[in-house]
Amino acid sequence: MSWIEAYRGPGVNFRVYSKGEAAPGAEALKNVGRESHTFLTHIVENYDRLADWTVFTQGAAPTWGYKGGDSGSGHLTDHISFGDYLKPFPNGRDSFLAMSAAVSLPQGLQSTRLGSLTDKLSTVSNDVCPAGGADGWSGWWLDPAHPHARAGAQMLAFYKQHVLQKGSGGAELTKPVTLAFVQGARFAVAAKRILTRPRAFYEKLLSFVSQERSPIEGYFLEAMWHDVFHPEAPQDTHALCSLMPLPVAPPLTASEMYEDTARRLNDLGLATARVLSQTFSDAYVLTTEAPGTEAPGITEAPGTEAPGSTESTEAPGTTEAPGGDMDSRAPTRFCAARGVSTIFALLAVAGAYVSSQE
Repeated sequence: MSWIEAYRGPGVNFRVYSKGEAAPGAEALKNVGRESHTFLTHIVENYDRLADWTVFTQGAAPTWGYKGGDSGSGHLTDHISFGDYLKPFPNGRDSFLAMSAAVSLPQGLQSTRLGSLTDKLSTVSNDVCPAGGADGWSGWWLDPAHPHARAGAQMLAFYKQHVLQKGSGGAELTKPVTLAFVQGARFAVAAKRILTRPRAFYEKLLSFVSQERSPIEGYFLEAMWHDVFHPEAPQDTHALCSLMPLPVAPPLTASEMYEDTARRLNDLGLATARVLSQTFSDAYVLTTEAPGTEAPGITEAPGTEAPGSTESTEAPGTTEAPGGDMDSRAPTRFCAARGVSTIFALLAVAGAYVSSQE
């Protein structure tokens, strides 16, 4: 968690949650529920005194790409830096979630933001969606071992029942949906946005990730944070990003997706230099973990950083900057997920409160 030191500054508090070995200045949490448990615990326990702006992040250093699996990846995409998350209310918005993946349910098909695969795009964006529209995304591909594919129908039902709160029966519960999401669960949210849901809503979600070390629901929630915080604009009726059409034929495999993406980038002139499919695996490594093999953790810290990759381990803990109790006016919080999680919170319009988990 040494990377958080670069983001310390006036008006910025950070809290570290550790779910592993005891760490100085960290708040210990039970090693359950992955980063979702840490984030939801923070929301539930601080519901009446949230920072004005909070950044939630994993404990790994925020660097570019998806290298070495979730535990060590920085998960940043395109030209997005950690600093973009620490800027409260960007363009007047009350949240910032840079979408880097999408899942189509119930099949569990995946699409990847090309800015996570290569840094040679002709059009770059540090916004919620790629600058190139659908051309900023890969074709749809399938990893049969991924929890989103293995439990796609269960994930769809969870989304409809517990995020959209549409009850427990009827054809609506099986209607397919496509969700764009932040791979690695890094996002920034204003307190007023979090408070659009009652505390009981978050307590209910927390109950699903409070028993097992790596519950399947933790993987579900990673893809649903936008809709958790935006009940007025759920993705079953409001598409966030323009994506490639869903396939009529069988979906691509991961290696076929790499080849197809390289061909598109080269043939359509979407890259600044010729790209090879082999280079994509250097930025995007498939290392699917079965539920139950990971330990949760969180650490708070303020800052902005270029994309990269670093391993983190979940261990809940919290640390606040000098000054005593956290200011409820803080505008930003940051959370991270694995082993150790960190949350940054802004104490003023220019402050930040961050929590990240390794």
